[in-house]
Amino acid sequence: MKPKLHLDWKKALIFLLISAGLIYITKSILMSIGIILLLFVADSLLADWEYRRNTKRIFDDIRKEHEEKEKNNSRDK
Repeated sequence: MKPKLHLDWKKALIFLLISAGLIYITKSILMSIGIILLLFVADSLLADWEYRRNTKRIFDDIRKEHEEKEKNNSRDK
């Protein structure tokens, strides 16, 4: 069974264009690779931050609904 690779082709194309531009500007492949690696790290950190923010919001909403249900149930008794 072959694992599926989920790749955002728009993002890959943008990184490819940036790397080609960096090679042209810096005339150094190693410096361009270093900058691209930093961009990948920044992208990963931002994606992780966004995921944590979204999941926190979802769990906060679920917690509020649960607390409201408990409050309503305690009033009814």
